[in-house]
Amino acid sequence: MNPGFGAPELLVLAVVALIVIGPKDLPQMFRRIGRFVGQARAMARDFQRSFDEMGRESEMADLRKEIEALKAGNPANELKRELEDVRRELADLEHEDIVEKKIAAAEKAKQDEKPPEQIDHKPDAVIDADVTEKEPAVKK
Repeated sequence: MNPGFGAPELLVLAVVALIVIGPKDLPQMFRRIGRFVGQARAMARDFQRSFDEMGRESEMADLRKEIEALKAGNPANELKRELEDVRRELADLEHEDIVEKKIAAAEKAKQDEKPPEQIDHKPDAVIDADVTEKEPAVKK
C-alpha cells in the first residue's frame, strides 16, 4: 500500500508545501487533503462492500440450488410422492368398485322386476279370498 514514501520523503514534501503554500493557508490545505482522503476511503469501502455483497449473493444462490437439489433428490420425498400416487390409485379403484357394485345392483333389480304385462292384477277381495282358502277353516 505504501508507494515507497518513507519518513525523509514526507518531511521534504512538508517543507516544500510550507514554502509554496505558506504558513497561513497550510492548515486549510491539510483539511482539504484530509477530506479528500476520507472520501476516497469511503468510496473504496463502498466498492469493497458491493463486491463482498455480490460474492455473498452468488454463494447464497449456489447454496439455494444445492439445497433444492438435495430436497429433490431426497429419498424420503420420493417415497412420499410414491405413497401419494398409490393412495390416489387406491381411491380411484375404490370409487370404480363402488360404481360397478351400484351398476350390478341396478341391473339385478331390473331383472328381478316383472314387466308390466306379466303382473297379475287381482282385486284386493280376490287376494283376501285366496289367502282365506289356504287357511284351514275354523268350525264353530
